[in-house]
Amino acid sequence: MGYNQEVYRVAADELARRRMDAEHRANALRARITAQFPRVTELELQMRGSAAEVARAVINGGDVEGIVAEVRRRNEAAQTELAAILADAGETAANFAPQYTCARCADTGYVGSEMCDCFRRLLADGAAKRLSRLSGMELTSLDDMDLSFYKDRLAMSKLLDFCRSYGENFSEESDSLLLFGPTGVGKTHVSLALASMAAQKGYSVMYGPTQQLLGQMEREHFGRDEGNTGELLADADLLVLDDLGTELTGSFYQVSLYNLINTRLLTKRPTIISTNLSPAELQSRYGVQIASRILGTYIPLPFKGDDIRQQKLERRLG
Repeated sequence: MGYNQEVYRVAADELARRRMDAEHRANALRARITAQFPRVTELELQMRGSAAEVARAVINGGDVEGIVAEVRRRNEAAQTELAAILADAGETAANFAPQYTCARCADTGYVGSEMCDCFRRLLADGAAKRLSRLSGMELTSLDDMDLSFYKDRLAMSKLLDFCRSYGENFSEESDSLLLFGPTGVGKTHVSLALASMAAQKGYSVMYGPTQQLLGQMEREHFGRDEGNTGELLADADLLVLDDLGTELTGSFYQVSLYNLINTRLLTKRPTIISTNLSPAELQSRYGVQIASRILGTYIPLPFKGDDIRQQKLERRLG
C-alpha cells in the first residue's frame, strides 16, 4: 500500500512516542526502586557478572560444571530476593523492562525487515482520518434529531428507532443501508451518526461525500496525489457514501463506484449510502449493474419531509 508522506510521519511519530514513554516509565521505576532499596542494585550487578564468571572458568579450566551450578544457585537466590523486594514495593521484575505497546516489535514498527502489524494499523487509521478530515464532514448524534420538523413524526420516530438499534448492535456482519429522500431531511445527519456509533465501538469507518471520495481516487489513479483511497474504502469495516448522485458521471467514476460497491458486497462489508435519488432514479442514472446491487441488497430507509434547513430559517425569521 502507498501512503501519503504525512500519514507515514504521523504513524512513525506515534511509534516513537510509545517507545519513549515505555522506556521512560521503566527508567523512572528503576530509579525509584533502587533509591528506596539499594540492595536491588547489588543483586542486579551480581546477576550481570554471572556470565563473565562462567567465561573465566571456561578459559582458566577447572570445575566448569560445578561453577555453573553454583552461579545458577546464586542467581536463583538473587532473583527470589529481588522478587520479594519488588513485591513489597508493589512491583514485579518484568516492570523493570520497558512495557511496549507492541511486544512483537518493541514499538519500532518492524520485526526484522518486515513491517509490523501495529505499524500497518497506524498507517491505515491515519490515512482514514486524513481522508475523512479532507471530506470536511463532522460526525453527529441521533440524539440531535428534532422530530418537530417532520410532518409524519411517527414514521420518522420508527426510522430513528431502527437506526439507533442498528448503530448500537453494529458489527462486521451488519446489513448495508440505503437512505434516500429529498434534500435537507436528515439523511447525512443520520448516516454520520451511525458512522460515529460504529467508530465508538472500535470499528474502522470511512465516510465522506461520494464526489469527494471518488475524486480523491481519481487524483491518485492519475498520479496527481499520493494515497491508496480505493483500498481504504474497500477495506473499512463501515463505509458511508454521502450524497450519491452528485458525483461526476465520467467512466472512471462509474467504474470505480461499481468496483467499490461490488467488492464490499463480495467481502460482506456493510455500507451506508445516502442519496437524493429515488430507487427509479438510481436505476436510470447507474444502470442495472450498480442499481441492482444497491436496491437488491441494501435495506431501504425512505426519508420524507421538507427541507429542515429552510424550516429553521423560517422559524428564525418568523
